[in-house]
Amino acid sequence: MLAPRFDDASFARGRPRGTARHPRAEPTAGPHRGAPALLGLGLALVTLGASGCATATTHTSIGELEVVTLREEHANVHLVRGPRGSFLVDAGLPGSAARIEARLLELEVDPAALRAVVLTHGHADHAGGAPHLRERHGVTLVAGRGDEGMLAEGRNGELCPTGRRARRRLEGDRAARFPTFAADVWIAEETPLEPLVGVPGRVRVLPGHTPGSLVLLVGRAAFVGDLFRGAIVGRSAETHFYMCDLEDNRADVRALLDAAPEVEVFFTGHFGPVTREAVEAWLDEAS
Repeated sequence: MLAPRFDDASFARGRPRGTARHPRAEPTAGPHRGAPALLGLGLALVTLGASGCATATTHTSIGELEVVTLREEHANVHLVRGPRGSFLVDAGLPGSAARIEARLLELEVDPAALRAVVLTHGHADHAGGAPHLRERHGVTLVAGRGDEGMLAEGRNGELCPTGRRARRRLEGDRAARFPTFAADVWIAEETPLEPLVGVPGRVRVLPGHTPGSLVLLVGRAAFVGDLFRGAIVGRSAETHFYMCDLEDNRADVRALLDAAPEVEVFFTGHFGPVTREAVEAWLDEAS
């Protein structure tokens, strides 16, 4: 679900006051002076904009892949670029779809050439922009079978706030609507990623935040949607704003760490990315 508003008037415009609308960074092959690197991972990270900005761009190099995180209205859309093409992880809000499209073109990515859009779950701020990309560009949409009903209704399912910020915006998030649609490919069990997007990896079904939540494992990277989130300020991992069973959620994260020891960086649906060490520290604090 959506991250909290920091200033209601500026949030409605898609960015906090004083923030450039579409800050951009150039791809990098090494750590950027003045930007926080994911130390010890052999990954290069460049971020423009503060951690809590509504709109920002982050470039991360992971081997032969580049992950460009496009943040719109505090929700992350991850563009994964590799030798065999590009794909998106999540699609943002319906109202962000045209801006995401424009930002892809700025990056010299033709939306029609995307191999697929893989949705980590069916909430409005992650799936709401997907119909726009399919209708305009014929992009294949991939989603978890467990979220089929949610996507067919165009509304968020059960929401359980985990803190004050979420409780303040609960009514609005329950009322949120987005265009109804069905995925082209439904994922109901662990599935190889390469036939879908041309990049080796696997898609795991991990119900919890929603019944059809998915996690993508791609080499040393994992795209976890709202399994947890990054910190608004800093590089720590945090409990997501909405989660109905906290104990089960933490057990799922521990199981993921055990099942994917190769993963060193986690791309979240809000803020982030975060390191494996940060995730382990969050779990230790929660114990």
